[in-house]
Amino acid sequence: MRKLFFILLTFLTVSTLQAQRKCGTSEVLQQMAAESPVMAARIQTWQTKLLRGQVQQQLKTEAVPQAVTIPVVIHIVLDNPASVTDAQVQSQIAALNLDYTATNTDISRVPAVWQSIIGNMNINFCLAQRTPDGEPTNGIVRVTSNRTFDITNGAPDVKYDDTGGSNAWDTRKYLNIWVTKLASGYLGVAAPVGSGFQPEQEGVVIAYNAFGTIGNISPTYNKGRTVTHEVGHYFGLKHIWGDDNGDCSDDDGIADTPLQGTSSFGCFTFPKTDRCTPAAPGIMFMNYMDYSDDACMQLFTAGQVTRMRFVLENIISTLITSDGCTPPVVYPNNASLLQVLSPAGKLCNTGIAPVVTLRNKGTAPLTSVNINYQLNGGSLHTYSWTGNLAPLTTTTVTLPSANITIGNYNLKAYTQLPNGQPDGDPANDTTTGRFNYDAEVILPLTEGFENDSFPPPGWAIRNPDRSFTWERIRDVGSASKASALIRNLGYNTNFQQDDLLSPVLDPQGHDSVFLFFDVAAAVYTDPSTAGNIWDTLQIHVSSDCMNSTEMVYQKWGPNLITHKTAIQTEFVPTASEWRRDSVDLTAAVHKGKFQVAFRNISNSENNIYIDNIKIVTKDVNEDLRKQGVLVNPNPSTGIVWVTFYQVPEDLERVAIYNAAGQLITSQPPTGINRANRMTFNLVNEPNGVYFVKLIYRNRANTIKLMKVR
Repeated sequence: MRKLFFILLTFLTVSTLQAQRKCGTSEVLQQMAAESPVMAARIQTWQTKLLRGQVQQQLKTEAVPQAVTIPVVIHIVLDNPASVTDAQVQSQIAALNLDYTATNTDISRVPAVWQSIIGNMNINFCLAQRTPDGEPTNGIVRVTSNRTFDITNGAPDVKYDDTGGSNAWDTRKYLNIWVTKLASGYLGVAAPVGSGFQPEQEGVVIAYNAFGTIGNISPTYNKGRTVTHEVGHYFGLKHIWGDDNGDCSDDDGIADTPLQGTSSFGCFTFPKTDRCTPAAPGIMFMNYMDYSDDACMQLFTAGQVTRMRFVLENIISTLITSDGCTPPVVYPNNASLLQVLSPAGKLCNTGIAPVVTLRNKGTAPLTSVNINYQLNGGSLHTYSWTGNLAPLTTTTVTLPSANITIGNYNLKAYTQLPNGQPDGDPANDTTTGRFNYDAEVILPLTEGFENDSFPPPGWAIRNPDRSFTWERIRDVGSASKASALIRNLGYNTNFQQDDLLSPVLDPQGHDSVFLFFDVAAAVYTDPSTAGNIWDTLQIHVSSDCMNSTEMVYQKWGPNLITHKTAIQTEFVPTASEWRRDSVDLTAAVHKGKFQVAFRNISNSENNIYIDNIKIVTKDVNEDLRKQGVLVNPNPSTGIVWVTFYQVPEDLERVAIYNAAGQLITSQPPTGINRANRMTFNLVNEPNGVYFVKLIYRNRANTIKLMKVR
């Protein structure tokens, strides 16, 4: 499976945490590049930018770069997060400050030949003093989780609340460090800034027993150098040996670090040579970007500092200006609205009752506050809230209801007079939300995405991760000038769902509803690969504004694709690579108003297109409507359908007998399909008269049937 599995590099020595260091950063970048050509291009562009940037940075004349303080948030994600104490966290920050200002006490152990090229990053790190929302904090977040996290794709699960981890704080303003249990003996993995990871994933993940200088940590990794190493990756450094598997073909792109064959484990006596640098002074095994024990790591070089400062000053310069290290001003009375929970997005009815999140940012308990809201700047709705909300806690509040008409709406809500006093910080009083209510559509519906607006009027997109989603593409269509597309080839996140949602549709009581659409799709992986996790296209129907849905269509892999071989470039269908699919929506619609969602579930394969959507109604045979059940064709040449207008709850069996009263075949009610129909095969039976007997709980009904050639 291209997304969920990759072969970890094999090391020559033992791989337990006590025996050798294991960093997953280079493996993750190699894996992601191998899986996605888009990601490979991003990583290559990033690496080229670093090489060029460090040359530019060298032109600066400053002997020591400007001092910078960077705010850090530590996310401790463990089954017992209290086991990593505040003192242990402080010890790690202290170790970082020594290593990144070249004031570590063991720097004198760097061999004399390299003393002149010791680099000083001149960075101090502080535990954050304010949250992204401007509230006081100690910079430590503790989350109880019994998970052990795999490093694949940079251990993303530890970085999200909903996967057992902890959401990142704004990565433009904070260095996020997650401390947790890592699988397979890894000590750490970084998501380097600017390398192609989702912004909220940038930062470093550290094994709990290689974090800090005190506490329950390994004696081999007890000087905080694992974090020093991974933060080096975060700022763009490669391993000192260049991750070239020991063949001397590549290095770390830094001129003043010697060429090195492979990683160093343990401690060594200077000088140490290898096949890439066979003469003294040999390799720089004491560099923070090698794999030596903590006690035997002592320096970054000036060249490494040049690269890291380029990244800091040009790619993530917002860290320099972040106010995360400045404690906020606090007030006794400070009420804030964090967000509008509802209404949001596409609505299906005209009544609203806004729900907002109220937070007490003051130091005094919040017992009363006025909450106001307006729609499109119109009349003011006011609610006087009372309660007892402790400082720095949150509650949800439902505001007075209102009625709306068709249109797009901006909702503005704000607080006034917390505890009857002026608000200490009016800047955080207000929040806004957007929603829309569209006219219902009477069937039939046709949509070919020919107009420039997307989603089309009345349609909507659900994009939970705010990443790749449905879009309109010009000049690619099924006998048309445009279509809807989702670019799974570049969507480097597994199992993300994105919906293209129709307007509310009204079948006006018609008996049957059918969906027709054109689809084109391809895959990156060989379609014959067993057990692969494929992109999936589903169609869901909802009668309650998408609060619940029924899936009526699902295809993936070989069953979905129209380009029959794997393709590693972005798939663009030819005229012959479209297929017309259809879905009977009747059973899911139940003759009421409904919506249709085209759902893409991405697993990084290749693009999926849809076009020429048509949803139509069809009425049943008038005889079926009147009689409730119909046997046809009658006479029949062999295939016989027994169709019900509505499936009777007391039906026990449908049987067919010949003229002599002999049972030919029968089916229970479970034989009725979604079209309310049973199918019988009399092809091999002789011509003549037959009787279809419908057996109910307390009655029976017999219908005469003729079989002819």
